[in-house]
Amino acid sequence: MRNPSILKKFRQDKPGGPVTFIGNQCVVKILEKFESLGCLQIADTVKTLGVFDMEVDGELTGMFLVGHIEMHPSDVETVEEDGSRYIKLTFNHGDTFMTTTETVLEERLGFFIWLVYVKYGKMLAAMSYYDQASFFDHMMDTCGISFPVDHSVYEMIFAHLSRSIKDFTIPFRNTDMKGDYYRISLGDVTHASRSTSARFIGAWFNDGINAALTRPNTTNSLIEDLLRQ
Repeated sequence: MRNPSILKKFRQDKPGGPVTFIGNQCVVKILEKFESLGCLQIADTVKTLGVFDMEVDGELTGMFLVGHIEMHPSDVETVEEDGSRYIKLTFNHGDTFMTTTETVLEERLGFFIWLVYVKYGKMLAAMSYYDQASFFDHMMDTCGISFPVDHSVYEMIFAHLSRSIKDFTIPFRNTDMKGDYYRISLGDVTHASRSTSARFIGAWFNDGINAALTRPNTTNSLIEDLLRQ
């Protein structure tokens, strides 16, 4: 949350203390998949990984805190959008959004972020095309881990995974880059793989065959040329 007008709708009286929502309504959507990773517990309160999309009085924003937080919503329900299930939390005026802003550094959470948002392609809707490459830049501050690669590597990965919303075979960078775009997953063998060999090696056999038939190669791959020798 970097929008000053949205930040004004949350109040914290002392550093590290609870954060109270003082707007009209805040809706948080958390991937249900977090539960299978041990990053989501629902009881009287909700304990979750602090990475999710949210709408504050109708305005889309997001939160990126790679640590476990505890929340006290007024209502909790399960919803399904675009083939994924989410836990929807509704906060009304005066609800405790977070019991504390202090979190414990957990290195394993860095792997979960990579798994969910890169391998499975469940990137935050509030994350712009240009912000994607910064997704992992502050991991050391939030969960105590830093992947030993240059920032440009992330730029290349997300440029490859961002596609035209009209045609998933076209990288978003090869369009006029106006409007929305679609994020494919790293495991999408049909669109993410660039060669027939990669489609067979990187997927279940039947999926690899389907991917190879759906998108036949029009150019040679260096590794395939080597294998033919």
